[in-house]
Amino acid sequence: MRRTIKLFSSIWGHGNFRGNIWGGVVLFSAAPLAAGNFYKYADDDLADIRSLSRYTHIHTTLNHHRLNASNLLTMAIQYPYVWIFCGFASLGAFLYGFDGVYFNGVSTLDVFIRHFGEKNAEGQYAISPSTLSVMTSMINVGELVGSLGAAPLNDYLGRKGVFLVGTAAVILGVVLQLVTSSNRDLITAGRAILGFGVGNFSATSPLYMGEIAPESMRSPLLMCWQLTLSVSQIIAAGINRGMVDIDTTFAYRFPIGFQLLFPALILSGIWFVPESPRWLIRRGRREAAENSLRRLNRDDKTYDPAPAVAEMEVALNEELEVQAQGGWMQLITDPVERRKVIYSAGALVAQQINGIQWFYYFGTVFSKAIGLQDPFLMTLIVFIIQVFVVLAAVLLANRIPRRPLLMVTTGIMTVSIFVVGCLGIPGGEPSQVIGKVIISFVIIEIVAFNFAWGPLGWTIASEMAVGRNRNKIYAVAVACFWVTVWVTVFTLPYLYYSANLGPKTGFVYTGLCFVTWAYVYFCVGEVTGRTIEEIDGFFRDGIPAKKWKNQPRKHIAASTAHSEHKKILDVSSEDQGEKGTGEHRVSEQ
Repeated sequence: MRRTIKLFSSIWGHGNFRGNIWGGVVLFSAAPLAAGNFYKYADDDLADIRSLSRYTHIHTTLNHHRLNASNLLTMAIQYPYVWIFCGFASLGAFLYGFDGVYFNGVSTLDVFIRHFGEKNAEGQYAISPSTLSVMTSMINVGELVGSLGAAPLNDYLGRKGVFLVGTAAVILGVVLQLVTSSNRDLITAGRAILGFGVGNFSATSPLYMGEIAPESMRSPLLMCWQLTLSVSQIIAAGINRGMVDIDTTFAYRFPIGFQLLFPALILSGIWFVPESPRWLIRRGRREAAENSLRRLNRDDKTYDPAPAVAEMEVALNEELEVQAQGGWMQLITDPVERRKVIYSAGALVAQQINGIQWFYYFGTVFSKAIGLQDPFLMTLIVFIIQVFVVLAAVLLANRIPRRPLLMVTTGIMTVSIFVVGCLGIPGGEPSQVIGKVIISFVIIEIVAFNFAWGPLGWTIASEMAVGRNRNKIYAVAVACFWVTVWVTVFTLPYLYYSANLGPKTGFVYTGLCFVTWAYVYFCVGEVTGRTIEEIDGFFRDGIPAKKWKNQPRKHIAASTAHSEHKKILDVSSEDQGEKGTGEHRVSEQ
C-alpha cells in the first residue's frame, strides 16, 4: 500500500501534471501497476489481479495493443459478415447515446425556450423545472416500456421483427416532434414513442449480437455497443455546438430530424441481415437456421452448419425437458432462472449506481470552477477520451480477465468518488485549486468506467441471459437499467442542490460502489470463449461464478443418422456411450 501511495504521489507531484486535468488519465494508467496492493481476495482472484497488472504494465502496453489488434483483424477477416451484421445491430446504440446528449443541449437554446416555454413574472420566457423534467424523462418511460415489450415481440417476431417495430416507433416519435413548433404535449408524446423504439433496440441488439457472434469474438463485438454509443455522443455534442448561434426553428429541428438517419440505415440494411439462428431453431425452422449460419460464414466455402445446429437443438431439448411451466413467474419461482435474472440485471444496475451519471451530470459545474467558460469544451474532451478508452477496451477484450478488471476499476472509481466527497466537506463553491483536483478525478472516474463497466455491463448482461427465458431475462435486465438511470438522474439535482450536499454527494455513491464490488465478487465469472449453451449449463449445475473459468470444455456430439439421438460430451470424460446408428463427431479446441 505504501508503494501505491508513493507511486501516485510522485506522479501527481510532477510539475507537468500538478493541477492538470490530464494528470487524471496518467494516474489511471498507472493504477493497475499496484493492483495487487489494493485487493486481498481469494487466491484465484489475486492471481488474476496480478495477471492484470502484467498486462497493463506501461512498458508492455503497446505490444499487447498491437497483438490484440492483430487478433481482431484476423477475426474480422475470418468473419467479415459477422462484424458487418453486428455493426448494423449496434445502430440502436446510436439512438440511445445521441438522444442522451442532444436534448440536454436543445432544451437550453433560447429559440426552444421561446417556443415551448412561458413568460414569467419578469416577462422572460422560461420552461419550468417540472415541465422540463417531464419532457426530458418521458423518453425513459418509453424506454422502460419498450424494453419490457421487446420480450414477447422477440418470442414471436424474432430479432429482425423487433428491429422493424423499433424503427417504426423511432420514425413516428421523431415526426411528432418535427411537426410542432409550440406544442409541448407533442414533444413529450414524441419522446415517449421514440423511447419505446430505443427500448426495443437496447433489449434486442446486444441479444442478437451475442447470438450470432462466434465465442472468441463475442466480447469485443458486444463491447462495440458501448463504442457506438460513445461515438454518437460526440456527434450529438458537435451538432449542439453548431446550433448555439442559430435563432430559428432549425436550431432544434435539425438535431431532432437527424435521428431519422438511423432508421433509414436500418431499413436499407434489414433485408440483408440474417435472423438469429437460435431463434429459428426455437421456432422449429432448422433449414432456415442452417441458411442463417451459412450467411454468417459465407466466406468459408467448406463450412458445415450441422454441428452448430445440433448443439442448439440439444440445448433446446434439454430446456424443454426441465421446463415444467413457462412464463414470467418462472423468473421468480425457479431458482435457476432467478439467478440468471440477478446476474443479468445486476450487471446493468451495477453499471449505473457507481456514480458515473453524477460525474457526467456535474462535470460542467466543476469545469466552471477551474475557469472553463465554455462547458462544451469539457463535454467534448470527456467524450473524445471516452471513445479512445472504449476502443482500447475492445482491443483488449479477450486478454484481460473480467473479474480482476472490474475489481480494479471499481476500486479506482470508489477512491475517486470518495476523494471528491472529501473535497466537498469545506462547503460552498469549490475553489479553483479544488476544482482542478475534482476535474482530475472526474477524468479518472470516466476513464475507469469506460475501460470496464461501460462496455462490460452490456456484455455481461447479454451473456447471462441464457436458456429458455432468454428474451424475458434480458428484457427485465434492460428494464432495470432504465429504471436505475431514471432514479439516478432524477435524484441528482436534489442531492446536489436541494439537500445542499454539493461534492459531498460522492459519499452516497461511495457506499453504492461497495454494492457494485459485491456484485463483481459473487456474480461475475469468466466466460470468454464459452458458448451460450455452456453458460446455461453453469446455471443449471449451480456452479459458483468464481469457478466458471476452471470448468472443462463441453462439446456437442450428434448422430448423423438419427438427429433425435444427441447429447453433450465432456472432453474430459472417457468412454462416452453412443446413441443412434451413426457415428458421433466431437470437435476439438
